[in-house]
Amino acid sequence: MCINTCLAFTGPFAHLDQCPRCGEDRWDMKKSTGRKKVARQRYDTFPIGPQLQALWRHPDQAQKMRWREDQTKKIFEELKMTGGVPSVYEDILHGKEYLDACRSGKIKDGDSVLMLSIDGAQLFESKQSDCWIYIWVIFDHAPEERYKKKRKAY
Repeated sequence: MCINTCLAFTGPFAHLDQCPRCGEDRWDMKKSTGRKKVARQRYDTFPIGPQLQALWRHPDQAQKMRWREDQTKKIFEELKMTGGVPSVYEDILHGKEYLDACRSGKIKDGDSVLMLSIDGAQLFESKQSDCWIYIWVIFDHAPEERYKKKRKAY
């Protein structure tokens, strides 16, 4: 990627040796030797699509991924009986935008509902942020599954 994070050298930019936005060189000429070019900056990606597909492939996980769908049906049933006022607002599923998206068909049964939470951290006092942390939250899992800790604090 560009040293200034302007773009990734993929797709239409894969053939470029300089960033078209800032003009910075793509390759580290001091570390590059002969045919082997070394990028000045790299980044890793972890695509969410294959991870979701893997969850839907496993029978136990696929059942857990139906939690949102089941809860949404229960919420709509409750709203019919209470005149549109839920007895409690527990989760994102009780939010107006979510329920409206379900009513309008923007979110359907079998869809996955995700949230991306992202933040940057400045690691050194006089330097721009160069560390970005992000997390995908899968709202198809129940809260006790989606926020599960790997280890308990003792």
